[in-house]
Parts: sequence; structure tokens; C-alpha cells
Amino acid sequence: MKRLAAVLALVVVAVGGDAAATTAADAGWQRVEPGGKTACARGGDFAFWTRVRDPKRVVLFFQGGGGCFDERTCAPGSRWFDDDVDANDDPTYAGGMLDFSQPRNPFRAWSWVFIPSCTGDVHVGDKRVRYGRTVVEQRGWQNARAALRWAFRRFPEADSVLVAGCSAGSVGSAFHVPAVIARWPRARVTQLGDSLAFVFHRPLNLSDWGAHERFPEFFRIGNRRFTMVEYLTNLAKRYPRRTFARFNHAEDGVQQAFYGAVGGDPAGFERRLRAAETTLKKLPNYRSYLACGGAHCALPTPEFYSLRVGGVSLRDWTARLAAGRNVSCPVCR
Repeated sequence: MKRLAAVLALVVVAVGGDAAATTAADAGWQRVEPGGKTACARGGDFAFWTRVRDPKRVVLFFQGGGGCFDERTCAPGSRWFDDDVDANDDPTYAGGMLDFSQPRNPFRAWSWVFIPSCTGDVHVGDKRVRYGRTVVEQRGWQNARAALRWAFRRFPEADSVLVAGCSAGSVGSAFHVPAVIARWPRARVTQLGDSLAFVFHRPLNLSDWGAHERFPEFFRIGNRRFTMVEYLTNLAKRYPRRTFARFNHAEDGVQQAFYGAVGGDPAGFERRLRAAETTLKKLPNYRSYLACGGAHCALPTPEFYSLRVGGVSLRDWTARLAAGRNVSCPVCR
């Protein structure tokens, strides 16, 4: 548990219009507090960060922040998820593809919207939920949509859009990309999830979060259980001219911990992850990058520049993906 808490803390720190904005430490970033129906888990204010550069090229980045799904994980002081937006979420000093001092960063000239996670619901919940004596505002959907609405107003003519996210943001990016495609139908929109395959020993039911009521129209499944493979298959078939992709480490320690937290044997995680990627790669518009090791997230870390699998650089693979070029599916053996 201590190891999990330490890793989650690193993830939170690394991935860290009509609303008031204040300048962050880096003049390039602005903090925006949208108000309205947005909220963090304990009722605190939600905020996101923006960095305006090229208005035609935009990165929408969903932050990681753990998960809250029972009394233990949602209790006050829980180390299983980030329950507010504070200085630790400021992306100013983040690394990897968010390090704009890095000359090799292919996204340094792009405009950015950085969407923090503070509700423990992978950016898809929209409900006040009681877990025993603990009440949590799981409003990740409202928070994400407020940030997206800002982006839609600010960059009306975007023609290249990368919808990405780390950990919880990996799932969030996949569930919110249909709205992005709908708003910019002529743009090249690519989705890339980093380090949350959302594979478990059994299918999921997210109705406790109110998420099913917010799923895209092509995936209105009621309250039944589903798998992420099922969702991504439907997503890829609904938008056959868009590319959807994921990055994962085969023995990701954080994903193994959550696999165990919902009742599975963590030792079974890698087998299910590899099986999921094998299935998804049969889709013509899906791409996968699977690395060895137990690290969690790569896009917002120095590994973004150093990692190679089968001779393929993660940095180059991501840049080509966002540029609409065909990429392979590197696999760690």
C-alpha cells in the first residue's frame, strides 16, 4: 500500500473565456476556474490550465488521479485518489510531452488544455455518491466538459487535435473524444490513452457514478457491465477514419494494485492486458505500444523521450500518430 501511495503521488505531481483566469508561475499557463456545476470530490472548486500557442493545433490532456469506488478508497485522507485541485496539479513543472523547454518536444508549439482529476471517477462520473459515512461529488464529466467547452470557444478552427491522458485520464480521453470529434468534424482528431487499460478480472459497472447516463449515444448500454475492449471496439467502428491508441507497461504496478483492489489476482493483470491489446489490434484504426516493466505512465515523464521498444521511439511514435501518419504496434516480449 505504501508503494502504491508513493507511485500515485508521483503520477499526480507529474501529470498534474467565461471564467476567471490567473497566470501560473510559467506565463504560458493560465489557471481557469469555470464554476457552474463543476466540483471536486469534497465539494472544493475545480480548475484547469490552458496554454495558448498555435490555435490550429491543440492537445487536450486528461490528468491521472487514482480512483474512488468504495468506503476504503473514498474515505477522507485516502491515498487512492486525488480529491482536490491544488499546486500539485499545476502542469508548469511537469515533464515528458508537457516539458516545453525540451527542444525535442513535438508539441511545444501546440496549444494545450490540461484537465485535472479530482473526483476519482476517471473523468466520467456525474453524481453525488455515498460510500458508507463518506459522501463524494463524483462530477468528473461536468469538470471535463467545462474544460472542453473552453477549448471549443477558444480554438474554433482547430485542424489537428490530440486527445490524450495518463492513468485515469487515459479512460477519460477515450470517453470524451466523441464530443471532440463532433465539435471539430473536419479536424484530424487522434486519441491516445496512457497507462490505464481498464482491464480487470470481470466486466465493470459504472452506474454508481452516474457514468452510464453520460456515455456517448453509440454506447448507451443501460446499467449492465461492460469491458473497455467492448467500448473501444464500438468507438473505433463508430469513427473508422479516426485513430485510437493506447500505451501501457506490461507489469504496471499501479494498474496491478487497482486490479487487486476490485477483487482480482494482480498476477493476472499482464495476461489480460496482452489479450486485450491483441483483440483491439484487429481493428484497422487502433494502435498499441506495449513496453516492459512496472512503471506507470510515460507521456508526462522523461521516459517519453528515452523509451524504445523494438527500435521504435515512444516520442517519435506519438508525434507520427498525432500527425496522422501510420505507425506500427511495438510489443515488449
